[in-house]
Amino acid sequence: MEKKSKLSSLELFFKPKNVVIFNFNQKISFFVDGFKRQGYDLENLYLISTKEEEYTDLKCYKTFDDIQEDTIDLLILSVRRELLIKSLEDILSKKKVKFIHIFTAGTGEFDELGMEIEHRLKEILDNHKDTRAIGPNCMGLYSPRGKTAYYSSFPIEEGNIGLIFQSGDLHSKMIKFGSKRYGLRFSIGISIGNCVDLQISEILEFFNHDDATDVICVYFEGISPLYKNEGKILFSVLKKMKKPVLFMRGGRTKRGQAATLTHTGALGTKSDIWGAIFKQTPLIEIPPSLDELLDHVYLFSHYIPRVKDKVNENIYPVNKRALVILWSGGFGILATDTLTELGLELPYFKGETLENLKKIYPIKIGSLSNPLDLPWIIHRKEFVEICKAAIGENIDLVIIETDAWRDTEDGRFKSYYTNLLELRAYVESLNKIFIIILHQYPSESQARFTNMLMEDDFIVYPTIEAAAKSFLKLFEYGKKSVRENKEEN
Repeated sequence: MEKKSKLSSLELFFKPKNVVIFNFNQKISFFVDGFKRQGYDLENLYLISTKEEEYTDLKCYKTFDDIQEDTIDLLILSVRRELLIKSLEDILSKKKVKFIHIFTAGTGEFDELGMEIEHRLKEILDNHKDTRAIGPNCMGLYSPRGKTAYYSSFPIEEGNIGLIFQSGDLHSKMIKFGSKRYGLRFSIGISIGNCVDLQISEILEFFNHDDATDVICVYFEGISPLYKNEGKILFSVLKKMKKPVLFMRGGRTKRGQAATLTHTGALGTKSDIWGAIFKQTPLIEIPPSLDELLDHVYLFSHYIPRVKDKVNENIYPVNKRALVILWSGGFGILATDTLTELGLELPYFKGETLENLKKIYPIKIGSLSNPLDLPWIIHRKEFVEICKAAIGENIDLVIIETDAWRDTEDGRFKSYYTNLLELRAYVESLNKIFIIILHQYPSESQARFTNMLMEDDFIVYPTIEAAAKSFLKLFEYGKKSVRENKEEN
């Protein structure tokens, strides 16, 4: 008999009404700190400890018999691996448990005894059809909607990015770095570990129907040897995904595959198989770089909410033509080389378009080519007029390279900032993408300007290469999305 896996049942996992941590000790106090920061109702958070009396203002219970709850929505199970099977059997004999996060490591990724423990875990869970589990060997759940987190440094605000990671460390860094670097916010994040029960395919299905999730990031190491049929199931689910899935695969090399066995004990799959999967599904392949994953999901998570309601339009870029606007020519040469080598086009302005630009601004210094080199007028009205005239139907990406201003109260800066706001509104009204390049360096004025742009929801990248690569991933997904729609019709 197949185990129950209804999408609606997972909602309780992400919004548990009560949570039990066993066996609680000071080493895992970060779980409690995370729940507190998120604002979880501490009256429904139970700590069971064989040694501790209390933690901060929370009482510790000695046994499960001391808690009145008959049904536990989420159990965080943290015991030595030698005690894991006995502890789980004992708990399930006393309480009904809907979801378990098996925090314990040292199982299938460690040695043969660990693999035997995982086999036994699966048998126990198979005999308890209403109990689902993630792990073992995982950090667990981050769910702002359910006010749950395992670190207090995670944002409390809800967002539109879903995460499924087979590495707890990468999962944590994705959230920390993303929130600090780009202000990213997440709907749900799961460090899923060795996948002894709940599979990546099931979480993907949930995200595919979750209204709050617009884009999904997956870090994948392989398939549990306990679920060799999961490959076919995962492929079937991936083909049906209606949302972007940015997929980063660990173990792309033979040496990397050896490393995955000692990390999650997963069975990797050959690169040629993955090549076929990427071609046949709307998956977007991400190279083995957390920085690139952050760069790409930043653009996806900003762009999709703005256009996803335009159901009768092609909402994704249809070409790779860009307009670059800057202050001086040197950066323009570098930008042109970078963009061209990456596969983007910078069309020249000629004929009627060029004449219109000259009428707006009879240029004496700079250039009305592409890049637009417009020194000394960025705070004037002509700046916006020239840029608008240069953005035709054949431009899908507009990039402005800028620098920080020492005085944000200066009248010229305020006029410049007003121009940026007006130009961004115009570009987005045409369903195109507007990106600012603001280089990163230690400076109070730079940090202040960056914060101002981010607070006003500009898309800001530190390099033109990061912006261009992210745009190309969005363009790639758009092509796949169009193809999928044609095949369906």
